[in-house]
Amino acid sequence: MVGKTDANVNLLKIILQQYGVDASKVEIVQFPVTDLAEAIHSQKVDVYLAAGPLNSKITAEAIVASTKESGGDPTFLAIDASEAIAQNHPVYEATEIPAGTFGSPERPDDEVKTISFAHHFVARKGLSDVTIAAFTRQLFSIRQQLMSEFPLAAKIETPDTDKDAVIPVHPGAAAFVDGEEKTFLDRYSDFIWWGLMGLSAMGSVGAWFAGYLKKDERDNNSTLREKLLDMIAVARKSESTEELDRMQSEADDILRNTLRCYESGAIEVGALTAFNIALEQFHNAVYDRKMLLANLPQNLQRASTQLRATGTL
Repeated sequence: MVGKTDANVNLLKIILQQYGVDASKVEIVQFPVTDLAEAIHSQKVDVYLAAGPLNSKITAEAIVASTKESGGDPTFLAIDASEAIAQNHPVYEATEIPAGTFGSPERPDDEVKTISFAHHFVARKGLSDVTIAAFTRQLFSIRQQLMSEFPLAAKIETPDTDKDAVIPVHPGAAAFVDGEEKTFLDRYSDFIWWGLMGLSAMGSVGAWFAGYLKKDERDNNSTLREKLLDMIAVARKSESTEELDRMQSEADDILRNTLRCYESGAIEVGALTAFNIALEQFHNAVYDRKMLLANLPQNLQRASTQLRATGTL
């Protein structure tokens, strides 16, 4: 058996058990991968077992070494009961080794049934969700960079976040995969709220923060956007430039709040685009109304002149 890990021994025992072979009657000899060629040369064995990626250099070297010692191509033993093993042991999956995987001449010369398994990054359940989510995010962000030096990094996959998964996923990793990571306010809004309540003696400043944190930041921004839409209708009916100026100032405050939400990640680009459209319509409405109010006295004067002319005739 190539490698010293006990996991490979357990794997062999599962295979033997599936075929009704008493594992105690099988002599297992393990040797390190660094002594591969020498071990194959000195050991008189019937079968070699190597567990690893199909493109593993260690597996390829084992096949080459066994070929040199035997003087012929090795025989690959198929695990025809791979599907049954996967059914009884969900951590394994039934798969095949494609023909020619290990070079020319074709080794093997035909598809060989076998079983596969995955390696997992594991962490204590009590470890911070934020820490695990950050690690998962960084892992997938540098995966492309790792592929140049470690091609197997291309096979890194997101974990199964289903509740009935064979191996339960850490809540922090699940939050990243499902896009449910909590923002700073989501995690600490309750602490901030009670902290501000304790500072109620500070008067208006404390009251403003308490009111601000009564609703989720996204809902608050959505409310402000709806308010801006309502201001468009009001602006088109306004009778004074003072009221229009006041609404313009209020729109500036809404813009400032929206940009702050966008920078913190509370709203996405799509929501910001919708807000920009509403803001542009508001500015057009204010501009048109101001122009109408500015020209209104001239229109009235012109109408009065026309009435006098009519009376003279």
